[in-house]
Amino acid sequence: MNAEDLLRLKVRLLTEGVILPEGESTGRRGGAGPVGSRYFTLPNGCPCGIPVRQGRFAERFGSRPLVPTKNPAIWLHDGAAHLKAVQRPKFYDLSTADGIPYQKLALLHGNGTLATTVYQSCRYWNKGEQCKFCTIPLSHSAGDTVLEKTPDQIAEVVDAAEREGVITSVLLTTGTPSGSDMGCERLIGIVKRIHELSTIPVGVQFEPSVDETLILRLADAGAKAVGIHIESADESIREKICPGKFKQGSPELYRKSWECALSQFARGNVSTFILHGLGEDIETTLGLVRETSEMGVMPVVTPVRPAPGSQLADFTPDYVGNLEETMAFYMRVGEILQRHHLNPKKTAAGCHRCGGCTPIQEAFDWAQKRH
Repeated sequence: MNAEDLLRLKVRLLTEGVILPEGESTGRRGGAGPVGSRYFTLPNGCPCGIPVRQGRFAERFGSRPLVPTKNPAIWLHDGAAHLKAVQRPKFYDLSTADGIPYQKLALLHGNGTLATTVYQSCRYWNKGEQCKFCTIPLSHSAGDTVLEKTPDQIAEVVDAAEREGVITSVLLTTGTPSGSDMGCERLIGIVKRIHELSTIPVGVQFEPSVDETLILRLADAGAKAVGIHIESADESIREKICPGKFKQGSPELYRKSWECALSQFARGNVSTFILHGLGEDIETTLGLVRETSEMGVMPVVTPVRPAPGSQLADFTPDYVGNLEETMAFYMRVGEILQRHHLNPKKTAAGCHRCGGCTPIQEAFDWAQKRH
């Protein structure tokens, strides 16, 4: 499978989703980031968190069947592409001394990233100003996780996952609490505790604070990557989709935070999510992709995934039915990343390092093959 075919496959899987046989798991039910997916490895060895859809949603998104083969590890997509299922790790069966299952504390994302939301709530939900794609409190209310993870708990799971040999990086994210630190104090404590036991690269994600010293302290604690997510380049979309974050943080605050982070972290190890499919202006989006890439900030351009329980549960992204336009868009993203030498797999940690929910790795690889 050549680079363009791999990019097309990844784009199709992330935008169309798949239909699984009845009784198969559909993935986690809530939390930070895209939900309702299963992880598979593509022919290039990269993971993909594929949305699992049923009924009218499968019909709306054009989801194709993903069916098992005689080899239980291999699945066939749309009768053509062979995908390898990411196996359930053994550490999920372990529990802490006080009886909390490790699976409720952190999860394997992709095929090498241990990820957790250290604070499973967000102040914007209390005001009805949450990001419309967000489901962060739902996994807690469903009993799938705990509200707040302690440094000792996370370090214990990291140690078990490392000993099993299934992770190469750790990703810590957080809902925004009520304080002015935007959750960074909690992240600092957990990063420090992890590094008392391990040298594994740790990435952190948080909303920007006006106190830039928090970024410096995260670097001092041992974090190797930071994600500060603006969500959209189109301010009209950001105001509509992320009302709380829009009020809290201006584009100027995000740029100042990225610049501060770049003073502490290597190029590409500072990142920002830019969502695709919300009705945003494509040229405006590409303008921010160029700007961040020139700075050295990795633009994690990701198809938005409407999730049950979110305010976008019944939303139809504008990439639906527009595969060729979406391909052309990601090819342009890949060209920009390649031009600025931002290869996601060369970074230490972060959502782009995992790559399960974005096709930017495949877009970069396609652009690199052309040059």
